[in-house]
Amino acid sequence: MAFDVFREDQLEAERVFGYDADGAACYYAHRYQLWEVRSDDGEEFYEAPSYGEAVTAWLLRDERWLIHRIVRVGDQGEGQSFYSFSESMPR
Repeated sequence: MAFDVFREDQLEAERVFGYDADGAACYYAHRYQLWEVRSDDGEEFYEAPSYGEAVTAWLLRDERWLIHRIVRVGDQGEGQSFYSFSESMPR
């Protein structure tokens, strides 16, 4: 198994592709976090998370992809998590 990892320097983001022994894609993951500037008093400003997503996907034996997605809006902590199936690898 081999992996390609791509990281974005300017953003909090990365993407990972995994390949089986034959070189076919069998794993995929990405994550990113967006930030916004906030202020509680109009004088001091700080960055706070506004939206984030993490996706992990595995190619199943029946050629479908099992996808686990976590979506975070604001600073809600764990966010919403769900699974789905797809005929193609997520992007």
